[in-house]
Amino acid sequence: MIETLLRPFQSQTWAELQVLLRELSPARRRFLGLVLICSFFQGLLDIFLVGLLARLVGLLAGAKLGDQIPGIRFFGGDFLDQAGWIVLMLIAAYWLASGIRFGVALLQARLTAEIWADLVNKVYNNLLLQDYPFFIEKRTAVLSERFNRILTRVASAVITPLIAISGNLIAVMALLIGVALALGLKAVLIFGFLVLAYGLASLLITPYLRLALRQKMRYSRRIRLVFSESLRSMRDIHLYSSHDYFVTRFSRDGAIAKRNDRLAQLLPSVPRFIIEPAGITVLFAVGLAPAVLTGNSDQLRDALPPLATILVVLLRISGPMQSVFRSLNKLRGGLPELKDAIQLLTMRPTRYTLADKQVPSPDGVMPRRLIELRDVTFQYPGSRDNVLEGINLSIPIGARIALVGRTGSGKTTLAHLLLGLFRPQAGGLMLDGLPVSDQEMPAWQSNCAFVPQEIRLLDASIRENVAFCVEPEQIDDDRVWAALEAAQFADVVSQMPYGLFTICGENGMKLSGGQRQRLSLARAFYRKAKLLVLDEATSALDNKTEHDLMQALDLVGRRCTMVVIAHRLSTVKKCDRIYEIANGGICASGDFDTLRSQSASFREMAMLDEV
Repeated sequence: MIETLLRPFQSQTWAELQVLLRELSPARRRFLGLVLICSFFQGLLDIFLVGLLARLVGLLAGAKLGDQIPGIRFFGGDFLDQAGWIVLMLIAAYWLASGIRFGVALLQARLTAEIWADLVNKVYNNLLLQDYPFFIEKRTAVLSERFNRILTRVASAVITPLIAISGNLIAVMALLIGVALALGLKAVLIFGFLVLAYGLASLLITPYLRLALRQKMRYSRRIRLVFSESLRSMRDIHLYSSHDYFVTRFSRDGAIAKRNDRLAQLLPSVPRFIIEPAGITVLFAVGLAPAVLTGNSDQLRDALPPLATILVVLLRISGPMQSVFRSLNKLRGGLPELKDAIQLLTMRPTRYTLADKQVPSPDGVMPRRLIELRDVTFQYPGSRDNVLEGINLSIPIGARIALVGRTGSGKTTLAHLLLGLFRPQAGGLMLDGLPVSDQEMPAWQSNCAFVPQEIRLLDASIRENVAFCVEPEQIDDDRVWAALEAAQFADVVSQMPYGLFTICGENGMKLSGGQRQRLSLARAFYRKAKLLVLDEATSALDNKTEHDLMQALDLVGRRCTMVVIAHRLSTVKKCDRIYEIANGGICASGDFDTLRSQSASFREMAMLDEV
């Protein structure tokens, strides 16, 4: 039904709305149908109300019974009988109409909320089921901004207006059909003229409204950008005393945004301010002019009921028509959000999860002998240059290896390939000589842990950060303490006022850099990972803490396979084998002493490390 109503607006907008409607669940579509049916009954009740009002006007004017409302008969009897019944019915009908309008508004609000929840949950689920390169191509800040706009705007700027347009159009159509049956072609022509005038006025205003909406969105984005930039630059603002610079930018853009917002709120009301008085003027001029000019009181009295009916209908439909126009402009203003929502809604999962039936158990995938990268070549999406080329790397289970090399040589990329986060253009990841399929990848990744240099922590307690994504009631506190002990962090946590329940703050802002790294290490130890990748995981630690941590890793190390990426060569001295990465390949390998004697570049790094 909704598609039939909006078919005249066939355009790219309509195509996107169709996609959005197709994404609704069957339950939501049925609910939408219920809302539209209720809107139709609301229109039928409006017809009844209009009839009662016109009957009362005719009765008070003393018009003949047959002329009061052509084609419609109410109660017989004398004047008082008819007036009493009509007034009672009018009061009851108004209460009933008010109740139905409240019910329709309640249903619309509930439907909007449920559709919003469905869409947001689906978008969020789709995002999390994309493979890792997707989040490298699409900057997380951009994704966050788009997702936030969908959260805040799709419901108010797309879903609510769409439902309002459909419901109001159905109510207006029902009312006009009733009036046409009662009053004939003349009334239809009058209303057609008024609707056409309303449309023309709206058409003239639309370009200015679109400009105001575009400017409002543009400067609102600039306000958000200035705000986020100032928060990220707070240290420099204090040091450079640049507070006034940001306040001036924020105030200037805010004033422009507010001015355009005011125009966007005002312009949709202009057609109503013009058409309503013009319509009433035309109505009385056409309907009463002949009777007034001829001085025929009977003709004047008989003209009052149909004129009253048309007047009441005009007043009744002006509100819904205004709502349609406002909603249509809200819908146009929400088109950028709609496009973003459609893109994110129509994304299909590009990876499996452990919950999928095709995915085996983690223990079934874990190799017994060897983890291997065989003939691997990799380049980032959108790039023509190979970051790694012809890589062959074998890691015996239980071994500790190190990846060293200059910044940008591809060490972290190599680690991501081992973790299955990247898919190489050639070659692949092998476990005990067998390639890892897409279905097996989640099981393999559940055996792995990665401790990066740039740590991401939850705005939650230390306990929840160590267990990471485990429901609080399911966290094993003994296991948390054991992980903290292995990460050389238990003593620090035990001295905190709230111990394990100490809140870390946004991304661990309440902790020092070294504490955040140790907490990240504890998270990896809590998982009891079979493959542990440390990417500059001790760079923020002092020498004493790093030494203690490496001793703890000696105890943990043989229970898991370990890959260490480090610039400080003191971190990798005890590794079984060290691979030096340069120019997209492995240029040398061996233990620490072998590499120092055979590789000039490694020897240079060792000398610089000792200085």
